[in-house]
Amino acid sequence: MSSATYSGDIPELITLRNSLSQKKNIIPSWFDAKITPCNWSGIRCASSTVYEINLSCTPLPLDLPFPSSITKFRNLKHLNLSNCALTGHVPTSFWTLEHLESLDLSGNRLVGILPPALSNLKLLKQIILDGNSFSGSLPSTIGLLRNLTELSVQGNSFSGILPPELGNLQNLLSLDLSLNDFSGNLPSSLGNLTKMLYFDASQNRFTGSIFASIGHLERLIELDISSNLLSGPIPQEIGGLTSLKLLRLGNNSLDGKIPASIANLRELEVLNIQNCRFTGNVPEEISELSSLTYLNIAQNSFHGELPRSIGKLTDLVYLLAENSGLSGNIPGELGKCKKLKILNLSYNSLSGPLPDGIVGLESMTSLMLDSNWLSGPIPDWISHWKLIETIMLGKNLFNGSLPPLDLPALTLLDVSSNMLSGVVPAEVCDAQSLSMLLLSDNGFSGTINDTFIGCLSLTDLVLSENQLFGEIPSYLGQLQLVTLELSKNKFSGKIPDELWKSQTLMEISLGSNMLEGKIPAELAKVSTLQRLQLDDNLFEGNIPNAIGELKNLTNLSLHGNKLTGEIPPELFNCMKLVSLDLGKNRFTGSIPNSISQLKLLDNLVLSNNDFSGLIPESICSGFQKMPLPDSEFIQHYGMLDLSYNHFVGPIPASIGHCIVVTELLLQGNKFNGSIPHELSDLVNLTLLDLSFNSFSGLALPQFLALRNLQGLIVSHNQLTGSIPENLSLMMPSLAKLDLSGNHLSGPLPPSLFNISSLTYLDISLNSFTGPISFHITTISSLLVLNASNNHLSGQLGDSFSNLTSLSILDLHNNSLSGSLPVSLPNLAALTYLDFSVNNFQESVPCNICNIQGLAFINLSANKFRGYVPDSCSRAKPCPAVQTAFPSLQGYSHSPALSQASIWVISLSATFIFVVLLLSLVRWKMLRQEALVLEKGKEKLVATIEPASTDELLGKKHKEPLSINIATFEHSLLRLNAADILSATDNFSKTCIIGEGGFGTVYKASLPEGRMLAVKQLNGGHLHGDREFLAEMETIGKVNHENLVPLLGYCVCENERWMISGGREEEVLDRCLLHAVSSTDQVLHVLNIARFCTCDEPWRRPTMVEVVKSLMEIKTSINMGKASLILNTLEEYLNC
Repeated sequence: MSSATYSGDIPELITLRNSLSQKKNIIPSWFDAKITPCNWSGIRCASSTVYEINLSCTPLPLDLPFPSSITKFRNLKHLNLSNCALTGHVPTSFWTLEHLESLDLSGNRLVGILPPALSNLKLLKQIILDGNSFSGSLPSTIGLLRNLTELSVQGNSFSGILPPELGNLQNLLSLDLSLNDFSGNLPSSLGNLTKMLYFDASQNRFTGSIFASIGHLERLIELDISSNLLSGPIPQEIGGLTSLKLLRLGNNSLDGKIPASIANLRELEVLNIQNCRFTGNVPEEISELSSLTYLNIAQNSFHGELPRSIGKLTDLVYLLAENSGLSGNIPGELGKCKKLKILNLSYNSLSGPLPDGIVGLESMTSLMLDSNWLSGPIPDWISHWKLIETIMLGKNLFNGSLPPLDLPALTLLDVSSNMLSGVVPAEVCDAQSLSMLLLSDNGFSGTINDTFIGCLSLTDLVLSENQLFGEIPSYLGQLQLVTLELSKNKFSGKIPDELWKSQTLMEISLGSNMLEGKIPAELAKVSTLQRLQLDDNLFEGNIPNAIGELKNLTNLSLHGNKLTGEIPPELFNCMKLVSLDLGKNRFTGSIPNSISQLKLLDNLVLSNNDFSGLIPESICSGFQKMPLPDSEFIQHYGMLDLSYNHFVGPIPASIGHCIVVTELLLQGNKFNGSIPHELSDLVNLTLLDLSFNSFSGLALPQFLALRNLQGLIVSHNQLTGSIPENLSLMMPSLAKLDLSGNHLSGPLPPSLFNISSLTYLDISLNSFTGPISFHITTISSLLVLNASNNHLSGQLGDSFSNLTSLSILDLHNNSLSGSLPVSLPNLAALTYLDFSVNNFQESVPCNICNIQGLAFINLSANKFRGYVPDSCSRAKPCPAVQTAFPSLQGYSHSPALSQASIWVISLSATFIFVVLLLSLVRWKMLRQEALVLEKGKEKLVATIEPASTDELLGKKHKEPLSINIATFEHSLLRLNAADILSATDNFSKTCIIGEGGFGTVYKASLPEGRMLAVKQLNGGHLHGDREFLAEMETIGKVNHENLVPLLGYCVCENERWMISGGREEEVLDRCLLHAVSSTDQVLHVLNIARFCTCDEPWRRPTMVEVVKSLMEIKTSINMGKASLILNTLEEYLNC
């Protein structure tokens, strides 16, 4: 039957049906000839007039353009096309359907704007446009829809400011503007909507403060304006919302204190003010919200304790207050909240024990108290919480043993980074659902032979940084473990074969133990393995070829073992590798070209091995993709470290393809050639170290413009040229610049000291000339300046005082002249000062030793007049300066001292000196009886078999005058190689007494029984006689009661030895036997330690700098206190 036989709206229904014909399976009744159009599903008619169309009930989306024939139903009152996946624009004629009362277009993909013609639909009571892509601003004409009770535009792309005319919709009950891009202030006219029950403006970009007229919305039940850019305090007027059940203000910039009027919200059930800037105490008034079930005050800046009145919230189920600034104890009154299920107080400053008052919280499912200062034992009453699933107590100060926890629902237990001790109880496995057990960084001891054999649900076992020992038990391979972390313990023996049979392990971390043996080929069976860390153990032998079968491997670290041989080519079949660390082993050979297969590689460490040959052109096949956070250790991202090997040749031009490299470390090799132009392509580079090689050409070519570079170290090469004037433009982020030990020349550009980020500058051992200009236009951050051993001349000038942060200043062995700047004592941060061997004249400022932290000063070999201090500990005080204060003008001067008085003072001083001298002699005698304190260190194994000889002193030769012997306390002697071999039993490993950053120290025995210390320098440390002699001069000038004197040295081809010491205790423990005698001196040592162990290796000082800084530390003989700092000093003196 044709549509012409129908009357009313029936023809339009037929037209609408025909437009949907390709979806007839979705609306079958529309195509059933037995069903009349007004009986089609979703159609409602009055006679033949259609007044409702509802297609929301279709089982599947229509996925068609918006049907334009809808506009033909002129009497349509209700239209619901929600979730139909309609696309396109709404036709302009649609906004002429004047009889529409409800409109629901939600859940489609409609686009376009809401036109001003929307006001034509004056009968509209409901507009729901959620989940589309409408854009633009809301038209101001929307305020003409006076019958509107619901307006919801959630999840679109609307933007702009809200029209104030919204305040005219005084019949509005619900307004949802969430998940859009609205901006500007929330208009105060919204306070006119006094009938409104629900208001949601969350997740927009609203700014300004909360409008005060919000207090007029007395009928409001839910208010959500979270996740905006709102600021200012919560208005007191919010207390007028007495019907409110839900209040969400979180994720804004709201600040100030919580108003007391919040106590009026007695119906409130949900309060969320997380991630704002609220301050003050958590108000007691919150405890008046007796209906509260959910309270979230996390990520704010409150202070003080959680109020004890919190126990009045007896309906509370969720209490979330992580990182909210809380301190003090956890109130025991919290135990009155019997319905509490989730308690999160993490990342605060809470202290004290867990209160016994909360023992009754047996509804608890999640307890999160990590990262606080909580202390005392972990109470065993936690076992009463049979519903608990998560316990997080990590990063606190809990002590004692881990109590047995019979908790059937427990899945996660985290007590890492505490002070727990004792054995790990096997009863921990009584929690049959336990899947994650984190016990790292405690003091647990004993073995784990049978401890976890019953943890059948365990997937993550983290026991790192404890005192566990024994062998790794084989049953671990039978558990369903995904992560196994046993690093930094004392496990020994071999890795059990059963571990490599696991079908679930994805991460194995066994680093820093005492494991030994070979890495077995069976590891290839763990096909799921992604991360394998075996670093810092005693493994030896080759890397097995079978490792190439680990196709899912992303991270491999074998650093710090005794592995040998070449890198097997099969390793590069692990094509998912992101991080590879083979550093500090004994690998040989070259880098295989097959490294080109590692396309995802962004971290490669091969340092401290015996690799040789050229860098392959294919090394940058990786280093070209940004890392995935879940597939690598982010802290090592972008590192290419080939340092301290035997690589030769130039840096390949392909290095410019390593675009994600942030640290390029090539020091301590045999590279030559010039600095390649391609380095300028490494735009992400922050650290470049080319030191101790044989590079030549310009040290700072103009093309080396790296804006992100923070550290440039090219010392001890054969580089030439000068420092460019525009260095601050080439490298504006530079923090460390080390050009020492090269052949640079020319003047120092004034702009050098205007690099605001520069903290470390070493240009020593070059041929720079001219004056030093400190005309600084910005605030200087310079901490260390070493310009020694150059040809600098001229005067310093008072602009020197602009270096207000300077801590170490070394200008010795130049040709500087004139007087010292009178502003020099104003450098309050100075700890080390060396102006020796220059041409300074006039007198030394008498107040130079007023610098409190100045530990070393050397002004010798100049042309000063008068008193020159050699140590600020013995410096003469400045003479008193008479100042004519008006209040003192009436007083006469004190009479001069008589001759008799002078004699009395002189005799007294002589007597005191004699007493001190006798005390010193007695002190030295007592020292010989002190015990030798030694802490086991990793020993280098000598490659020469022991031998013996009784002749050492018969072949001594006087030191030639090529070195400045006047600077040495003792007559400097040079011994030949045979003497040293004899005295050290051919460098027997039994004579090793220490290992430093640049070599191994051996005990040497002279025929008459005298002991020496011989330090064999690593080959990469000093390359030429010039550098070696400069090192000898520096150490020879050190004169301190706690530092052994330099007695001689030996040079034989490429070998360098330094000889020092005297009696046996001087060789072994002179700097370790005695504790620092004052708090200031302890702080001085620890400050040096802080620099030695800073995160950025290139910021760490050299051993010479450490020795110089320790020069003036005074020690005592208090052996009772020695143990307090022994370990600290021993670590730092070997950094």
